[in-house]
Amino acid sequence: MIDDGQTERDVTPDYIRRFLKEPPLLLRNFHYEDIMEFLNLGVEERFMQDDVIINESEYVNSAFLIAEGKVSIWKDNIQLAVLSEGNFLGETFLFSKNNRMAKVVSEGESLLLQFKRYDALNFFRKKPEKLFNIFTRNIIEIQQQKISNMNVQLLKLKKRLLNDTGW
Repeated sequence: MIDDGQTERDVTPDYIRRFLKEPPLLLRNFHYEDIMEFLNLGVEERFMQDDVIINESEYVNSAFLIAEGKVSIWKDNIQLAVLSEGNFLGETFLFSKNNRMAKVVSEGESLLLQFKRYDALNFFRKKPEKLFNIFTRNIIEIQQQKISNMNVQLLKLKKRLLNDTGW
């Protein structure tokens, strides 16, 4: 219950209102109430510049949604990507029992929502199977986008190498 003259709008974080207007890809095609309920599973974690959010080789048991700010993805001291608000990290957390493949570092101040595997699985157990199917299709679309982006990067690198007469 909201008291002291506060409205629901006053207590709903800005990022939730943004995500309800334009859902992150992982939650696209969810009903409004399902988006809100899923977002409420997330635990807010704040990070400062250069804070390590995810260490490479950590066991995968959660995913993160970038609510505010930016993060960078690193492998072998090479920056692979910079992600911003609305992007998920570790979106295959419900299916994968592997270790993380890269390190994630905060670029400036950032706010992330951490979703634990157990909580997310319980969320989907209480919902119609159709919602989990939508979630799975969204994960596939995210993975396809990542593969496409990697292919573009690989092509650019190959072109640079082929045009470099020093090789």
